[in-house]
Amino acid sequence: MVSRLADTDDYVSIVLAGEAGQGIQTVEHILARVLKLSGYNVFSSKEYMSRIRGGTNSTEIRISSRRVSSFVDRIDILTPLSEGALQHLGERVSSETMILGDRENLQREYRGREDKIMDVPFSQVASDVGSKIYSNTVAVGVLSGLFKVEINILEDYLREHFSAKGEKVVRKNIKAARKGYEIGADLVASGKIEVKIEKNFKVTDEVLVNGAEAVALGAIGGGCNFVSFYPMSPSTPVAVFMAQHSRDFDI
Repeated sequence: MVSRLADTDDYVSIVLAGEAGQGIQTVEHILARVLKLSGYNVFSSKEYMSRIRGGTNSTEIRISSRRVSSFVDRIDILTPLSEGALQHLGERVSSETMILGDRENLQREYRGREDKIMDVPFSQVASDVGSKIYSNTVAVGVLSGLFKVEINILEDYLREHFSAKGEKVVRKNIKAARKGYEIGADLVASGKIEVKIEKNFKVTDEVLVNGAEAVALGAIGGGCNFVSFYPMSPSTPVAVFMAQHSRDFDI
C-alpha cells in the first residue's frame, strides 16, 4: 500500500491524539516550529477536555507550501498515542486517513481499518531509549522524517527546548527523536508514504506565534500597562506572556 499525501491539495493535515497530561501540546509546539524552520507554512489548532488527566485531547497541524490560517476537518495522518482517539474524533477519521501507531494496540479500536495502519511502535521505541514518556518525542521524530525536516534543525530545537531540564534529558529526547526520524524516513524511502509538498524557504525567517502570544502582543501594542488575572485555561498564557515581558513594557 502506498499513501500519497497532497496529491491534489497543497496541504497535509496531521492530528495527534492522546490523554491529558501525555504531552500532546509539547509535540505540537516542537513539530510546528521545526516544520516552519525547515520551510513549511504551518497552522496548528488545539482542543482539550476540561480535566487535568485522562480523557482524550487532540491537536491539528496543517502543513503547506503556501500560507494557511485555518482549521480543517479532514485528517490525512492520525497519530494516536492512547486509546479513544477514534471515538473522540468521530467522522473526521475517514477511509483515506492514514494511522501511524502500534498496530497491536490499535487493531481492536480500528477494526476494519487495518490496511490504513502504518505500524510504528512508539511505546517500544521510547522504552528502548529509557522510558515510555519519550513516546511523544518519538512521534515528533517520525513526523519530521516523513516531511524531510533536516535532522540538525530537529536536534538543535530539541536541545534548546529541553535545555533547562539538564543534559541527560536533552540527550534522551534527541535519541528518541533520532529513532523516530529513522522510522519516518524509512517509510518514505520504502515508498509506503509519499509526501508531495514543496518547501518555501522564505518561511524560515518569518515569526511563528500562538494565539495567546498574538493577543498579548496586541494588548501591549495598544498600551496595556496593568494586568490582573485568575489562572485558568485558555487565557492563562496571555497573562503569563505579559508577566514575562512586564519589565520591558512597564506593565
